[in-house]
Amino acid sequence: MSAVSLLERAVGTAAELDLARVPAASLRRAGHIVADTIGVSCAGARQAQVVNLIELERRQGAVGEDLRHGATLFGAAPARAAPERAAFLNATAGSFVELDEGMRPTGHPGMQVVTAAIAVAEAEKAHGQSLLHGVIAGYEVAARLFTAYRLHYPVHPHGHFGAVGGAVAVAMVLDRDPVEAALIAATSPILSVWDACFEGATARNTWMGAAAELAVRSSRLAQAGFTGSPASLESSFGKIAGVLADPDALAAPMDYTNLGLTRNYFKIHSACALSHAAVDGVRQLPRIDPERIARIDVETVANNMKLARQAAPNALSARFSLPYVVAAAALGRGLEADTFRFEQDVAALAARVDVRVAQDLEAEWPDASPARITVHVTDGKTCSARVDNPHGHYRDPLSEDEVGRKFRSLVGNDAVARAWWGRLTGLSHVPDCSRLFTGADDHAD
Repeated sequence: MSAVSLLERAVGTAAELDLARVPAASLRRAGHIVADTIGVSCAGARQAQVVNLIELERRQGAVGEDLRHGATLFGAAPARAAPERAAFLNATAGSFVELDEGMRPTGHPGMQVVTAAIAVAEAEKAHGQSLLHGVIAGYEVAARLFTAYRLHYPVHPHGHFGAVGGAVAVAMVLDRDPVEAALIAATSPILSVWDACFEGATARNTWMGAAAELAVRSSRLAQAGFTGSPASLESSFGKIAGVLADPDALAAPMDYTNLGLTRNYFKIHSACALSHAAVDGVRQLPRIDPERIARIDVETVANNMKLARQAAPNALSARFSLPYVVAAAALGRGLEADTFRFEQDVAALAARVDVRVAQDLEAEWPDASPARITVHVTDGKTCSARVDNPHGHYRDPLSEDEVGRKFRSLVGNDAVARAWWGRLTGLSHVPDCSRLFTGADDHAD
């Protein structure tokens, strides 16, 4: 069986998803992914660069406040844009605070699938059930792609497989052929690399935005008569940027008991997910006077060693430094969207953090992403903790209350957040998605 037919089979299988057969727990999880994604985008939209970009778009007429502009932008001020532009801006905003959900091995489908599908569903006044159907199917395709391919370092997981999953979701909302849309998205891959994260180059936050924008555009291109290449994805990510390691992940029939979205994680620390087990480990230890800390050892898996570097003096680079994030946790510093920042005293402690691979932990990847923390105190004493999966991973899941609290804190307006939460987690009961983001006193039904 060729890789070409594998991609088409994966999309075709997802497109045949029967929403009535999806378990209730998986439907709830899908709603949580949708809500969490929107909340993270709201928090990112408060960042200065996003505020400035939306204002520039407003001046050029691409952003406005009336319904003609189609889809909501999740910034502080009321604003709307055409679906393609809204998907770009909302997904770009969602990359800023490093709180977007994801899965192993390793990708972030939600921010690229949900923002695209929801922009189109809102503009088209689609039924919420259609949006939910598209999101679950699109997430399934992205999850299968992330499972099937192993990316070569330094290729980063934003901007390519998410665009294909997003294209499937959008096509299903529009009741168009998802295979055509997916092939078009796969023909224009976005090649992202880790270096920008380490340097703190915030243009990297547009990778997800570009993927979501492409996801929306793919159906329009298909409608206009454009065609996609079935071989492009295999050439790009099976030969150049990675290898096809698990073709069965693409060829397998639908398993309603093991949908891709059921294996996700939600993030509670505003940093790269590869650091979260270590953060949880630090927080299990007693607080120690930093002046008494001689050294902190972090043992983890090889996949996480890309973060074994000191941070450049900016918040984005710090979020991708395992020593810095561990030091911040040891000092009790905020690791939330609006509190994470680069600080010199944290960087000073980070210089005393040593990161290495432990073979007993390595055997656990990717079912677990463990970290063992050992703090060496100047009097010769040590204390240690091990965490296999951070809180929020599906093996140690957040409760519904925890996901809801995170959402409300990210939206920043409790009344609005409660109204949005009810609609986003109950999409099957929303007859018109253009009402999803109306005010707290309005009703979607």
